[in-house]
Amino acid sequence: MADQKLIVEKGKNIFYRLKPRLEKKYNPGSFLTIEVGSGKFFVGKTPIEAISKAKKKFPKKQFFLTQVGKMAGILK
Repeated sequence: MADQKLIVEKGKNIFYRLKPRLEKKYNPGSFLTIEVGSGKFFVGKTPIEAISKAKKKFPKKQFFLTQVGKMAGILK
């Protein structure tokens, strides 16, 4: 549980740092998966697309999931 809270906290911080750039580049409603250890992010039209891209690069990590323009949560 503590790990998930840390992922959410770090994910939110990364998201808010990236938010202005993301909102200029991606459509509202696009899904964003963030690997909080590296700060790398993956964008998809659906949550499955975004998480699939992230899992290819980081197969054993947990991710923070959000939408451009919205806040969502965490995915394992």
